[in-house]
Amino acid sequence: MLWIWIGALDQGLAYAGLALGIYLTLRILRFADITVDGSFALGGGAAAVLLSAQVPAPLALLTAVVLGALAGMVTGLIHTRLGVNDLFAGILTTTALYSITLRLMGRSNIPLTETPQGLAQLPSLGLGSDGSWLLALLLIVLGLIAALTLLLATDFGVALRAIGNNPLMARANGISTRLGLTFGIALGNALVALAGALVAMYQGFADVTMGIGSLILGLGAVIVGESLLRPRTIPQALVAVVLGSVVFRLMIAVALQLGMDPVDLKLATALLLLAALGLGRLRIPGLASGSERR
Repeated sequence: MLWIWIGALDQGLAYAGLALGIYLTLRILRFADITVDGSFALGGGAAAVLLSAQVPAPLALLTAVVLGALAGMVTGLIHTRLGVNDLFAGILTTTALYSITLRLMGRSNIPLTETPQGLAQLPSLGLGSDGSWLLALLLIVLGLIAALTLLLATDFGVALRAIGNNPLMARANGISTRLGLTFGIALGNALVALAGALVAMYQGFADVTMGIGSLILGLGAVIVGESLLRPRTIPQALVAVVLGSVVFRLMIAVALQLGMDPVDLKLATALLLLAALGLGRLRIPGLASGSERR
């Protein structure tokens, strides 16, 4: 039983980048970005191709991040330069990314039979490979939280938050909303692609369809985390999002342990998200929800 919960914890941390990326685009920028479904699979596919060629894991992860950022930048440019609606811009990019990812992978599925280089040298914490994964993922997630906290505390980070809160006011104060949106969307998709690469490495394969439903998973993590912690500051919100990712995976693990057929997993995910949405509407006196704190 312990291994099931450790595995769910590992998966939650692996998906944390997805939740952080969606939090950045949806909560900070107020941009509904569907590109994440494509960039998640792109990151996983790129990492799998490089790891299969014996490329070190850090370089594979960095490549996934760069490709995800490029995908997000394309969506940002389509929206800001061509004036295309945010949802439709994301749909266009995601549709194109399916073919790009398939071309990159050369086939629909790439198995990863060996432990990524560098991971085997980490302490196992007495838990075998799951312990090494737990330590590696925890270090990566803590690094992401620290980096995003520092970024959003800078003048540029405050400008990004202003763009999401009130674009007209931001432009009146000399902030380039086009540049801010494009950068923010690119950064969000870079985090999503990193999550895709980590998930592919953890589960031992990458599939061209692995990104389907990523937006729902990430959104569920954001809502669950905000419902549990009711964050009032940016650092608290980032921690809440990561916690939501872990709790969301634990809830799925519980559903499977209760005998749910894996075929019904997507249905269970939708129901869990619906329950989280209902929970998110509850109000605790003296505390504001994540959407009201700014």
